Parts: sequence; structure tokens; C-alpha cells
Amino acid sequence: MEADPLAPALFAIKLGLYGSALLAAGLDLHASLNIIARDDRSRALRIATVAGIFALIFAALRLGLANLQLGGANSLLDPATLSWTWPALGPSSIAVVVGAVAMAAGWLLQSSIATAIGAVAFAISFGQTGHTQALESPGLAPWAAAAHVLIAAFWLAGPITLWPTRSLEEATLTARVTRFSNFAVAAVPVLFVLGLWLALLLAGGWAALLSSLYGQLLIAKLAAASFALALGAYNKSVVTARLQTAPETGQRALRLTLDLDAVLFLIALAAIAAATSLTGPPSP
Repeated sequence: MEADPLAPALFAIKLGLYGSALLAAGLDLHASLNIIARDDRSRALRIATVAGIFALIFAALRLGLANLQLGGANSLLDPATLSWTWPALGPSSIAVVVGAVAMAAGWLLQSSIATAIGAVAFAISFGQTGHTQALESPGLAPWAAAAHVLIAAFWLAGPITLWPTRSLEEATLTARVTRFSNFAVAAVPVLFVLGLWLALLLAGGWAALLSSLYGQLLIAKLAAASFALALGAYNKSVVTARLQTAPETGQRALRLTLDLDAVLFLIALAAIAAATSLTGPPSP
């Protein structure tokens, strides 16, 4: 099979789309779940709104690139080509629009309901396109993918909202970490279980998961989630206590775990972007 010359561009666009959408949804979740105190919420929602706008731009670029891949340079805005690409990408693109608008409304109106709608809409956008939709019988897979993404977004925002800055009081930081850890201990195992089930479903079983490039990329993402689970347990059992008893030591430990979390998320993000742009599920 001849390599697609536009595949690297698709990888870059998907990396930007996934990263901005997850960042926006994650910050919205942290605001909606009161991990971020009310006084700091407006700034977080403003950043989420900007990230949502970038997600909207990347979604438009994804649609334009799909037109180019299907019909060449003259088909970028061709309605005939769009009639082929829109059924595949339209539902996801509409969900991105809804997410971006809801996030902007949540920021301007300081509405927790709007921010929650925005986060959920972005998560749903991931399940409305891609390999779960290409399954012969998608069933619950698109909704499992949306739930998986929603938890991943919650994870992504951690290194941003929990970072110990000079302006963040020790009591506020401890409260954030404690509340985040309480949610993460329950959420990250679900992230792993859903990811493993989806990986097996999409790859077509253990053999294909282990032997194909697509499966190996999904395994890399699962490995990152496994390390994140271990870090979450460490934060809850060790770092939170240190923040209360030895703030300086606790903050150094927190910076280290957050740095590792950020690296793990970048690995997971790059793996899934590569799996959905540079390769695909193995043939049955």
C-alpha cells in the first residue's frame, strides 16, 4: 500500500485537536467539580475557552484535510467532496462546536452547568468518529470511548491546576490535591479498564494487539495510564500527607509527580494520534 503523503499533517492536526479538546474539557471538569476554588475559576475557564477555540480550528483543519485526501487540491471546499467526508466527520465536528460554545458560555456566565456540558460535548466528539464508528457493530464502544476521554481530560488538567505556584496558598494547594486525588483514585482505574477493553475490541483480540503496530501504540497508551495510576496512588497516600506535615518537601514531590504525569500524558496523546493517523486497526 502506498503511503499517504498527508498522513504526517493529519497526525499533527489530530495531536493539536486531541490536546486542545482534552485540555479544555479537563479544565472545565476541574472547575465543575470544585477542584479549583471559585476565586480562581474564571481564569481557568478563560484558558479552557481559548483551548476550545483551538479545538474548533483543528476540527475545521481535519475536515479540510479529509477533503484533500479524498479529492486532491481542488476539493478543499468542494460540496461534492464534502458530501462524502461530512457523514464521517460531521457529528464529531458538531460536538466540538457545541463544546466550544458551551465553554465560552460557562466562562462568560460563570455557569457550572454550561462548563459541564462543554466537557461532555468534547468527550462525545471523540466517540462520534474514528475507529469505534468503523466497527461492524459499534454498540456501546463510542460511548465507552467518550467516557474514557472524559477521564483522560480530567487527568490532563492535573499538572496545570495542581502545580504549586508562589501565588497559591499552601492550604488551597492541599485542598486541590486532596479533592483531585479523591476523584482520581476512582477514575483512573476506570480509564485503564475502558482503554484495555477498547484496545482489544479495536485491534481484534490479544494476538493482534500484541503483534500489530496499531495494537502496540494502544499498549503504549495503556502503559502510560498504568504509570499514571501508580502516581495517583502515591500522590494520595504520600504526597498529600507531606503537603500537610512538611509543605516544602510535599511541594517538591508534587512537582516531580506532576512532571511525570505530563510526560505520560504526552506519550499517551502521541500514541493515540499516531494510531488514528499513521496506521489503523489490523485487517481481520
